[in-house]
Amino acid sequence: MRYLICICSLFIFYSSCCKNKSESIIVEKQKCYDTINIPSNFFLENHCLAKVEGFKKKYGIVFSNYYCDESLSIDFDNNSIIDTIAILKPFYQNDVDSTCYPENLEIDSPFLVISKTIDSNSVFLKVYKNLLSNNRANFYEELNIINNGFIISNEYNGNNGFFSKTCISFKESNFYVDSINVESWGQYQYQKTIKFKNKKFNLSKYKRIYIDSIRSNFNKLSHK
Repeated sequence: MRYLICICSLFIFYSSCCKNKSESIIVEKQKCYDTINIPSNFFLENHCLAKVEGFKKKYGIVFSNYYCDESLSIDFDNNSIIDTIAILKPFYQNDVDSTCYPENLEIDSPFLVISKTIDSNSVFLKVYKNLLSNNRANFYEELNIINNGFIISNEYNGNNGFFSKTCISFKESNFYVDSINVESWGQYQYQKTIKFKNKKFNLSKYKRIYIDSIRSNFNKLSHK
């Protein structure tokens, strides 16, 4: 028998006391937290439910045990204080028990959480959904830290392989996509770089399917 987990769909609750009214990166130390719950309408077997009960409090947020966290250190604003980027992946990504995969896992992408260190405490700053993908057969994604930013690399293996590198930096109190580099081999062979130097491409507007669109368009152009 399967249970329908009915908790607000990928619901992120924002407490009013955590809102920062200014655009400045300086945020006050808060005692309230945002919460990331289990996605709704996900069917899990009985023996899987125990794996996702409860919550963790880290990075200035509270998140369900449905997610496993991986953290990276970063000083994105160059103030010599180490901040944190955390990737919250669905638990079954690190679980050898494949029977716990939900039926609609294709829409169950990780969260990217960015927190700032203030007075030795992590204060929630940004959360992004639909930015990252889950690793799967013939696909690998990696996040690497660079000077005041980070890079998201995607690689599709196989005879018709494809690689992308999305460069992101912190400036003017926000995160922006600076450039996207792509390379294709096999049937379609090309190397391209898309730069956003004179445009502001806010990271909140970037979605993981954007790379698929770029690949499709360049494949069509190279086929002509």
